[in-house]
Amino acid sequence: MGKELEYKIPFTGLKLGNHEFNFEINKAFFESFEYSDIIEANCQILMNMEKQSTMLVLTFFVSGSVVLACDRCSDAMDVQIEGEYGVIAKYSDAGLPDTDEIVYLPSSEYQIDVKAFIYEFIQLSLPSRKVHDDGDCNEEMLNALEEYLVTELPEDTDADSIDEADDNEEQDVDPRWDALKKLNKEK
Repeated sequence: MGKELEYKIPFTGLKLGNHEFNFEINKAFFESFEYSDIIEANCQILMNMEKQSTMLVLTFFVSGSVVLACDRCSDAMDVQIEGEYGVIAKYSDAGLPDTDEIVYLPSSEYQIDVKAFIYEFIQLSLPSRKVHDDGDCNEEMLNALEEYLVTELPEDTDADSIDEADDNEEQDVDPRWDALKKLNKEK
């Protein structure tokens, strides 16, 4: 089966009821997506498809590991992922727009492509902040960051002048906001 056809599930010949499909996801899967942050992958996707007369209920069980760049030091790090996600595919010729949970298939459609769903659900399984545990980051990179990271005002900058600039900005407020502030104070 071709790589792209592997993710297209023909559902017209299937009986009503539950059907299971397994997908092994690796680095090659993510190479077909532009701007993917995933360097390596070893994920298993179990998809349960419940075929009903008017729709398909798809449930994806994601598990495995991916290799990403650390947000702090940019070195590769292994991240374990796991999650359960669902999508409903309804048959409709009305041309309705898809939502996050529901996609619409023309009644003439005979297969559903789940590749984008798999990619999205793996992305949703990733933590929002991807950093090594304390002590595991690349020390050389952390030292370089510390050397160039600005955490304080330069010595020749006067904190009072910054406060004055903030006060001037407050004075230059649009007068229409003053009327709204008065209404808020009256409450």
